[in-house]
Amino acid sequence: MQITINNSQHAKHVIIGTAGHVDHGKTALVRRITGVNTDRLKEEARRGITIDLGFAPFVLPGGQKVGIVDVPGHERFVKNMLAGATGIDLVLFVIAADEGVMPQTREHMDILRLLGVDRGVVVLTKIDMVDDQWLELVREDVGEYLKNSPLEDAQVIEVSSVTGYGIPALLDAVSDLCDDVSQRSSAGVCRLAVDRVFTMAGFGTVVTGTLWSGSVKQGETLELLPAGKQARVRTLQVHGEKREEAYAGERVAVCLTGIDKASVERGSWLATPDTLLKANRLDIRLELLPGAPEMKHNTRVHVHHGTDEVLARVKLLEKNTLMPGGSCFAQLELESPLTALPGDRVILRFYSPMFTIGGGLILDAAAVRHKRRSLDSAISRLTALHGGDPGDVLVASMVSDECLWRIPQIASLLQISVGQAQELVRDMTDSGKLLSMPDGFYFPRILAEKSWESLLSWLHKYFAARPMRFGAPKKEAAQAIFPKMEQKQLRSLFQYLEGVEAFEQDDTTIRPAGRKPVVTDGQLRIIAAVSDLYDKSPFSPPLWSEAAAAAGIPVKEQGEFLQWFLRGGEMVRVSDDVIYMRKALDTAEALLRDASSNGGFSLAEARDVLGTTRKFAQQICEYFDLTKLTYWDRERHRWYK
Repeated sequence: MQITINNSQHAKHVIIGTAGHVDHGKTALVRRITGVNTDRLKEEARRGITIDLGFAPFVLPGGQKVGIVDVPGHERFVKNMLAGATGIDLVLFVIAADEGVMPQTREHMDILRLLGVDRGVVVLTKIDMVDDQWLELVREDVGEYLKNSPLEDAQVIEVSSVTGYGIPALLDAVSDLCDDVSQRSSAGVCRLAVDRVFTMAGFGTVVTGTLWSGSVKQGETLELLPAGKQARVRTLQVHGEKREEAYAGERVAVCLTGIDKASVERGSWLATPDTLLKANRLDIRLELLPGAPEMKHNTRVHVHHGTDEVLARVKLLEKNTLMPGGSCFAQLELESPLTALPGDRVILRFYSPMFTIGGGLILDAAAVRHKRRSLDSAISRLTALHGGDPGDVLVASMVSDECLWRIPQIASLLQISVGQAQELVRDMTDSGKLLSMPDGFYFPRILAEKSWESLLSWLHKYFAARPMRFGAPKKEAAQAIFPKMEQKQLRSLFQYLEGVEAFEQDDTTIRPAGRKPVVTDGQLRIIAAVSDLYDKSPFSPPLWSEAAAAAGIPVKEQGEFLQWFLRGGEMVRVSDDVIYMRKALDTAEALLRDASSNGGFSLAEARDVLGTTRKFAQQICEYFDLTKLTYWDRERHRWYK
């Protein structure tokens, strides 16, 4: 099932990242293309290498505006490289002609593979520093290396950042690739991965990052995670230009009010309020690199997501050991929470020494601990999530949640707009995959059918133990079969069940259709004895506990007999242990109506008419007031007209 993306009418935005070994000329290449020196730190200038992320905007010959993220190549700064590589559309994969393929060349390519980045240009730099014979050897080496890599089909362009040789051809190649990049949807929730934070005097805290999805507007309120604080967008800039709104795929600087710099750090997220959760467990499809060591269950790793990094234990779900180059479903048990969504990617690096060993696609960003007895069903669900069909993902998530969902929750899960969610749900209800419930809720048919079977089974067991009951309390049924549902969801569900032929219900109880109480001959004799006791003194009845004892009802069965009388309508509970026969109250009403003067009666008159004591007369009068037959005007009980 495909979801049609209706983007707002605004220009397409493309983010290009660099990758490659240290000192292979990434920053010099960016400077030659854009005129911007992305080495902004004094330490970077002194050492001649990129340590932190650098950013530069430029315009391609055809007018397309793009942004370049320049990442460090040194092995000690791979963490920073990962922060820049996530969220890019294209890569300039840089290999120096004087050195060829080096260790970080390989690790950066592995990271691109795990992030799903397979579009870019391989740039052979520093060709002015080698002779033709050496260059030919490097060409062959690079060509061999690129086989079976994400950039196997990428153009290889030779350039010199000193002389400018090859730069026009490189820009043409980048332009062609930009034409093929799909515009990111600005529908759905706003998510900005923070990679830099600083303070501007007189303005406030400024954060920068790539807007992964949605849009952000000047003046709106966003939530900062994981801090859980809200801040207002004071101003926006995109590539140094002031804007009122920024869109998915753009590099954005956001000036915030209501938040201090200490609350923000690289790895934080700015998001639409109340849309993202902090997760302690992530379910992923894990992929181990061919060159990685075998991974055992419970291995400790560094997890990189967006611009964040945390430690975690890897819980393998399908096997105890994952061999190099293999894949399986796994759960990451995080030592610090992450803020993620299904479909995001994570990179795993070995705990010590640190090197990239694998990665994974997040399938469940709010996973629960999997128990061995339910592992098969968990793997079946993860298989559906991994398939990627929006309908299958939705059904699998709703089945796992065991609750009714509304449109906003569906839109948030799938990262689509409300309109797109409505379109998807309409198709799925038409095809029978979803049931439309009252009050705007939806329920997967497969879960509904399983739930109805479970409810019927529970009801049969309930009545087997309580054959005299007319119905089972809905509250008990809900606790047993729908323990995760909130009250508003339960109201919708029981309202829907009114149209399901397998059930009958009233305001407070439910039962299988056609079900009647089962009473034995011995129980009928007890019922008759109790009725006789109440008939002998209809307006001065015994307490229920007294009548039950007199009729010989065992203490553990007294509640069942009382339920039978109450649910059958023969008796009415006035207070905890005070019970009247329904026909006695009907007779009392008729007698008092006949004897009423001036539209009502006093307590003394009720006592005399009914031939009982003041205590019992007061019980009956208060019951009539409670049930709105009468009202008390401080002198008399008067009938409602």
